[in-house]
Amino acid sequence: MMLNYDITRMKHKVEFDTTKTVTNPYSGVNESTTVPVMSLWCGEYTNTLNQTYTNLGNSVSADIVLAVRHNDQLNKQLQVKYKGKEYKIINIDSDDRLNAFDLITLQSKDGLSNNND
Repeated sequence: MMLNYDITRMKHKVEFDTTKTVTNPYSGVNESTTVPVMSLWCGEYTNTLNQTYTNLGNSVSADIVLAVRHNDQLNKQLQVKYKGKEYKIINIDSDDRLNAFDLITLQSKDGLSNNND
């Protein structure tokens, strides 16, 4: 949980999407489609190696951690787009205190770790 984060570091947008099944009105076939849920301002956050192991265990590879203002709609089923790449949420460290931030740990959907962007 995190209450202190320099809000001026939140200069990027992160998009959260979900997948829904809809029926094509012309063919009657059910199709999966991506639906935007929300877009939030965020900043990158650096965990120490010890914090990452404590939070996620030794076997999890995290690519990036983002700090966002606390949001009750965040959940692990959402898909994430950040800086043109797709990620899955592997952990949400949520803090619902007034003016607090949530830490969202992401892993690249393609399975490749790339922290240098």
